[in-house]
Amino acid sequence: MAITQPELVFYKPTAINNTGSNGGRMYTQAIALAAMNNVWPNVSQAERAAGLVTWRKVFFKVDNASNLSLIGPKIWVSKPTPGDDRVLIFPGTQTDTQATKIETRFYGCGFLDANVSAGAGSVDVNVEDPTDVIFQPGDLVCISNKTSVNDPSGTVQFVTVDTVSWNGNKATLTFAIGEELLDGYTTAQGTTVASVHTPADIATSWEAWGGSTVAGTWNGTSPATPPTTIVPVLDNIGTIYQTWTLTFTDATNFTCTGDTVGGVAGGTIGSTFAPNNPAFSRPYFTLPVTGWGGTWAATEVLTFRTIPAAVPMWWKRIVPAGAASTAADEVVVSFSGASA
Repeated sequence: MAITQPELVFYKPTAINNTGSNGGRMYTQAIALAAMNNVWPNVSQAERAAGLVTWRKVFFKVDNASNLSLIGPKIWVSKPTPGDDRVLIFPGTQTDTQATKIETRFYGCGFLDANVSAGAGSVDVNVEDPTDVIFQPGDLVCISNKTSVNDPSGTVQFVTVDTVSWNGNKATLTFAIGEELLDGYTTAQGTTVASVHTPADIATSWEAWGGSTVAGTWNGTSPATPPTTIVPVLDNIGTIYQTWTLTFTDATNFTCTGDTVGGVAGGTIGSTFAPNNPAFSRPYFTLPVTGWGGTWAATEVLTFRTIPAAVPMWWKRIVPAGAASTAADEVVVSFSGASA
């Protein structure tokens, strides 16, 4: 079956605070959508007066039980905040924290500056702060007059930008050759224009395959050679970012330890090994019984790393000094793609 909307889930990181440890790996708890304070707490009067910058890490995960990949994923700020604050997003890594994150560039959202007709090859966009540089040549941008991503009315189009020029808070985006607007858009519709992050297809993967053995094999070769046929079978729901070490206790039995979760199960080369992730009742990974070969011995090891079907993104919230209080302040970040 195809990936459905409920299977595109936002997840929390392991640490949520305002210190250098904020962020880290993906946690097992999903973020409740459209819920108050689901990413940030309220901003106090003192914080608004002085100004405030805070970061939060969010994982965009494909919780598809059939282990389908999300093809051509897109992540963007589809609705900026109505208040004086603004939210920018930028990609992270599976393990980075607030202290180690690298702000390579920001993605954000602005509003259409002037009405445009179908066939137009450029748009003018008003942004809150041009120093954020949320639009850059080569960007994919989303132009939309929908009230929400799922609004059946209204129109939306993704267009590639060729050049960007700035005049104060206004950016003029000229589209790539051969691309033009299919519909007209007006400022009265509250049309938004957002730069879009386009990560690689979202799927589980493994890496860093290795081991130490005299005569044991996997996939017919020494574990010094990564397998190409009999590989770990990963699970969109259960797989996490983890380095696994299988340590043999004798010629047929082994223990399995993750670098952060610790020991998870014991196994044997005589059967398929699929240690359970108790948070989801799904396997962390599966090693087919057909992979084992040769002669293994006590203390020998097999190691590899698993990577979940999730994209980590940092959200940066900027509250300028003297910002006014705003009721029901919110930002909407959207996540889409096609099924494999």
